[in-house]
Amino acid sequence: MEVKKYTGRIKAKGFTLIEIIVVISVLGVLMAILVPSLLGYVRKARRTSDIATAKEIYNNVVQVISEDKRIAWTTPSAPNNVFYSNAQESFYSTKGSSYKAIMNGSYKAQWFTKVDEEGNIYHLIPVVTYGPRTNRKWLKIEQEQEAIAYYLNNEAAGISDKGLKIKYQPKGQDPDLNTWFVCYRSNDVSQVEIWVGCWKSNDPDYGGSGVPVYRVYPDPTY
Repeated sequence: MEVKKYTGRIKAKGFTLIEIIVVISVLGVLMAILVPSLLGYVRKARRTSDIATAKEIYNNVVQVISEDKRIAWTTPSAPNNVFYSNAQESFYSTKGSSYKAIMNGSYKAQWFTKVDEEGNIYHLIPVVTYGPRTNRKWLKIEQEQEAIAYYLNNEAAGISDKGLKIKYQPKGQDPDLNTWFVCYRSNDVSQVEIWVGCWKSNDPDYGGSGVPVYRVYPDPTY
């Protein structure tokens, strides 16, 4: 019987260049399909989170208004002086200069002039705001609304101490959304709405307390 001589060499086995190219191509196709879907799920989750936060804010605000609670509040400049205001009187105050400017069209129309579901034009009236300029606290738009801001900061558990960061950013939105607004409709004050908008210290178009851009609750517009 013939015995083959061992040469000391083992034939190597591995992927050919063609096989490697095929694998890379398949992975590329999978990534092109999966990545947009994954990003879409992330964006949807962020939007859902913002809506849940807005609903919580809404529920707290509607509760104190509907019960017309008597709010005892103080100011940082006079912490020992206690003032009293009814929730509805504070929330729906029409005495402030911002309210008058919005109603007579002194501000840019697209900022606070909106159209409702039936095509009727109404003015959006901001009451309190929370964003970069408010030092992580709710800030009143007008002095008369100090009581509502105080209530949200001190008595409405769960919405003043968790950052309230706006997570969802619509594509193409510039500057980024960074400010919350609690508002009501001028033509129907029962329509309390939670909006998000923009504020940039170096941009005159987003000065003051910022500008409400999208409704988050109810019936989100973003």
